[in-house]
Amino acid sequence: MYLEEKNGLKLIRFDCYKGQPGLDCAVSTRQGGVSAGPCAGLNLGLGAGDKIEKVEENLALFCSALGVEPARLGRMRQRHTANVVVVEAGGGVPPENTDALVTATPGIPLLALSADCALTVFYDPARKVAAVIHSGWRGAFLDIYGAVLAVMKLRFGSAPGDIIAGVSPMISAANYPVREDFLEKLKAFYPDGADKHFLTMKEGRHFFNLRELLRLRLEALGVKKHEFMHLCTYAEKEMFYSWRRDGGKTGRFGLLAMLK
Repeated sequence: MYLEEKNGLKLIRFDCYKGQPGLDCAVSTRQGGVSAGPCAGLNLGLGAGDKIEKVEENLALFCSALGVEPARLGRMRQRHTANVVVVEAGGGVPPENTDALVTATPGIPLLALSADCALTVFYDPARKVAAVIHSGWRGAFLDIYGAVLAVMKLRFGSAPGDIIAGVSPMISAANYPVREDFLEKLKAFYPDGADKHFLTMKEGRHFFNLRELLRLRLEALGVKKHEFMHLCTYAEKEMFYSWRRDGGKTGRFGLLAMLK
């Protein structure tokens, strides 16, 4: 990963997409922007008490830094599902209960938002297909990566070995303690003990490693080319919004990807 400053914004780029002229992709930080209060900075999401006009201005700033048109944004109403929608035209009403968008149409910027969850890009340079994915622990348990890959295979013929995956900063295991109710869900989904790979204990408390769970899932699906941005949204207060750190009263950063 590497940082890029543009139009007063601090963006993060993936090394894995260097030399890939068919895709433009970046992760926003909270640096820059016009929001104030708990959402101070480049807040891209509604629902945290920010004014809609501030959010739209921030979105325009982010789009401008990447040279895309805000009116063509492909957005979604995320609900921690494994639901996937194929996008063929930009703009319009964001689909409900959706946490992944897939497109084979150049010029449509796809946007996913987060405040601790992982944001992921799947890019298939062979078939010229891209997806953006929002995944917290619920999406990971529901195998949203597998759902997206299935859509890309069925609709466009993508093969796992061709896909290059880029995964945004997310909350780290060190800042992700979990309780007994979470552990029960984890055991239900991973009864064979595989949870030992992404669950640790320190001073009598369990900690969940979302990054490792997602990495293992990519490997299992056959997506061998991937890059994880190893920054913690909880720890990097000056750069990222964090739902857990800020008690839910916070903004959203975003990942935007567009086929060229």
